[in-house]
Amino acid sequence: MSAEFAARLAMSPRKRVELAQVKQLYFELHPETRNHPERSAILLQVLEELAAAGVLALPARGSWEKVGQPALPLWIALVREREEVQREDFSKVPWVPELGFWPELKPPQLVAAKAINEFLLHRRGTFPLVPIKERSLEIFGDEKRLDAMRSGNSLFSGRLSLDTLGAFVVPLPLPYRIATAPGKPVLVVENHNSYWSFGEWNQQAQRYSAVVYGAGEAFRSTGAALGQVLREVNGVGALYLGDLDPKGIGIPMDFNRAAAAHEPKVAPALEWYEWLLANGRARERPECQGAAIDVAGAWVGAELGSSIAALWQTGRWIPQEALGLEQLQLIR
Repeated sequence: MSAEFAARLAMSPRKRVELAQVKQLYFELHPETRNHPERSAILLQVLEELAAAGVLALPARGSWEKVGQPALPLWIALVREREEVQREDFSKVPWVPELGFWPELKPPQLVAAKAINEFLLHRRGTFPLVPIKERSLEIFGDEKRLDAMRSGNSLFSGRLSLDTLGAFVVPLPLPYRIATAPGKPVLVVENHNSYWSFGEWNQQAQRYSAVVYGAGEAFRSTGAALGQVLREVNGVGALYLGDLDPKGIGIPMDFNRAAAAHEPKVAPALEWYEWLLANGRARERPECQGAAIDVAGAWVGAELGSSIAALWQTGRWIPQEALGLEQLQLIR
């Protein structure tokens, strides 16, 4: 059972939470399951465990998906505990300026804000940035509380930055395979089979200081982790290679949009995209026809982008696995 997931659900202002929001909350906390082939079964197991624990209630079978392996409930109902809480006069609290918005908060939020206020009063001045769970334990005696409260990198609907508390969300680490090629860029690849093949080939080719496993959609929120890889391998710049489909093109673009100003961004590995387009084995995917025609051009440039868009218009795409170990070994 995911205690963090239960805590995040409990922050919902509504008792009934729709499936789309349930998925969003769970995959934000566990991005490694987003592309897992059994992700629906994993999520269903967690929901059933939470239901058995009395945290939520699942609807009758008529309110479940009609398709899906397995089908999921279209919504869940949170079980709210009714407790008589002695009202506290929060106007008597010596609020720090950073929490000057306290009159806008609801009673449960005020309790959390008061604990944060006491922390800021006690730790006035500068303090180092530490992982969010370490700071949460210091403030609340609960290492998961801040994570459950946050939305992105802020609290209280964007009113208070985690930076103010000297806390940051630690990104999932990026696996990488280093080569003896300092000063060269790193190559991020979307899929794990390609990660192995490129990593193996690069041991001899030494085209990249390291080959990094992007882990599909999870890569979108790993800007700080990529920066750490670059420092550890003495890499200069980062290139990205994914599938030639709209999602594969969108992942690195989302990554760049989400990266902070001080975090690295990725550029397209144009050589490999060109190789895939010229030599890769295409597969059918009719939904590619609905992709915006300018998406590919925004990532790889107008000329190559138009060729990729033309491929999509035929309802086809090219997996990056088309450029495998045997093909790489023929490239000099």
